[in-house]
Formats: sequence, C-alpha cells, structure tokens
Amino acid sequence: MNIDDWTSARYLPWLYRELKQLDLLEHIAELEAFGYTVIPPEKVGTTDEHEAVCEALIRVACARKQCTEAELADVFEDGQELMRFMLWDDPIFEKTLLNPAGLGLVQYLLGTNCILSLCDGWLKGKGNSRTGIHADWAQFEMATFPPEPFTANFNYLLTDYSKDDGALAFVPASHRWRRWPSSEESEYWLDRAQPIEAPKGSMIIWGDHTWHGSYPRKTEGLRLMMLATFCRPHMQSQEPFRATVTQEALDRNPIRFGQLMDVAGAFPFGKSPPRPHEDASKQKIAPYQSLFDQEPANGAMRLKQEVNFDAYDLEFMNVINARAKGKTIPFPDVYRIKDKDKI
Repeated sequence: MNIDDWTSARYLPWLYRELKQLDLLEHIAELEAFGYTVIPPEKVGTTDEHEAVCEALIRVACARKQCTEAELADVFEDGQELMRFMLWDDPIFEKTLLNPAGLGLVQYLLGTNCILSLCDGWLKGKGNSRTGIHADWAQFEMATFPPEPFTANFNYLLTDYSKDDGALAFVPASHRWRRWPSSEESEYWLDRAQPIEAPKGSMIIWGDHTWHGSYPRKTEGLRLMMLATFCRPHMQSQEPFRATVTQEALDRNPIRFGQLMDVAGAFPFGKSPPRPHEDASKQKIAPYQSLFDQEPANGAMRLKQEVNFDAYDLEFMNVINARAKGKTIPFPDVYRIKDKDKI
C-alpha cells in the first residue's frame, strides 16, 4: 500500500520508508514475532568498517588493561567485562551509533526521539563465564511490563558468534510474556536458550522485554562486541553523555547525534526555563532526521546552557507570559548570548 505522511502515525511513515529502503522490513517482523533480530554484516557496513571498529575496541581495551594485544586473551581468561563508557575513547564509535540499520530498528522500537543510554564494549575469554537469563527491563517497581519497551540495544558483533564461541542466546517470543523470568525459569532456560549463530559484522537488535543470556566460551581467543543501549527521552541515561559531549563533537556529527546526546532535552527544570540562544529562532531542526544524513551539524546543535536552577527570573517570565497572550514583546538583550558563550 502507499505509505503516506499520516499525522496519526507521527514520524513512523518516514522511518518505515527508510527501513524499507535498507531492506529491513523482515527484521521488523522478527522483532514483533520473536523479540530480537540479527542484521547480516552486509546490511550493517563493509568488511573494512567492521574491522576498523574491532581494532578500535582492541586498542581501548589494551589501553585500559595496560597490556599488549597479544596479552589481551590472557587478561580475560575465564572472565568477561562490560567495558563502560567508551564513546569518547575513539571517534569511530560516534559513527557507529549512527549506523542506519542499527539505529533505524532501535527507533522503530523506541521512537525517533530516543536518546543514548550506554556505549560499551564487551570482551569475553575462554572459560566458564557466562550471563544468566534475564530481561533488560529496569523499572523495578513495575511488576509487569507495558506493551512497549523503554530501552533497546544493538550488539555489534566484532568476532564470529556461535554457541561454542560463547554467543548471546535468546528465549524466542519471551518479550510477549511482559515480565521478568523467575529464578526457576532462568535456571531452566540457561542451557535451552537459542544461541546466536552469526558472522563478524552482524548486529543483534532487541528491546528490554526479551529474555536472554549467553553461553560459556569453549574456543580460544576472545569474543568481542560493541553495544549501544538507547532509551526513551524521559529517562535518565546510564552514562553521562550530555555532561561530557563537546561542541566539537556536536559540530562534526549530524544533528541526530546531538539529539542522542540529549543536548536539547528540556529536563531537569529549574525555577525559570533556560534563556533562549540568540540564534534559536534561526535553527530550523526538522522533526525527523533521516537515517542517511551524514551532514555535520556545524553549530545547529548547541551545548546545554548553564542554568541557575534556584533563580526565579521575573523579567524573563513576564516576557514569556506576555507572548503566551499574543503580545510581540522582544526578549531584552541581556537574555541573549553572543557567539557561543554560555549564560
């Protein structure tokens, strides 16, 4: 059928058309039916791109562990580590976040305004280490899950995956049960979950309702993977991207990158809203950012302004209230910023 820009569907038609262009509609069906999907390497990127991300992860791991690449497998003998907060360790990870296939399917699950929560690497050596069966749902006060996920992952496989390689494993269609596994269910599914059999360069996508774990690695060497977790914009990210992103990083990446950093997020509120940038009226940010957009933002995204949360700005609020009543009252010059200074 013809997919029009239906207002009732918000930005989903635009996303849907781009996912169709990327030949990912079958993966939408798999997410709906089974709770996870595996994107093949050729839909993720080129062999050189997969290798470059793999090399970057190894460099970061060696730097953090203060070892050589040859020693890295011994460091993780019978062990594994989720290596946290890697985004700023190598510029290539910034590009990886914007991978059209991975980000596109994540946005299908969470909406096109989702933000980044985690950007980590995972290294796993030969031995008995494994991850138990669980769901990523973290709203612990909610005994049952809503129909929609609040967070979603992509796992970018940087080595081949199989059961003997210590692969991630899923309980297909468990996302439909909308609850955590009990301890007895986790034990039952530990060696019955479906292992991922996929080559290097693949991406696994799933939402936080799906039960999953991993198998021990029986083969020599390391299992390598980069993961990114995204969340709905009302949530607190698990790593401090908005507090650590630089203006240079915003400028060199597309607008969607700055949105993932949540630099335009309204929260938290103070007693007065942030004062507007001088050029705020000139910044026309499209409501939907194409998955194919690679144009650097070059100032279209700005760092979050510093705010005195405890100050009530009477003059500023008087202007806000007057404008709400239809009066065209300009903001005084003191409320504007010049160049790229912060208030």
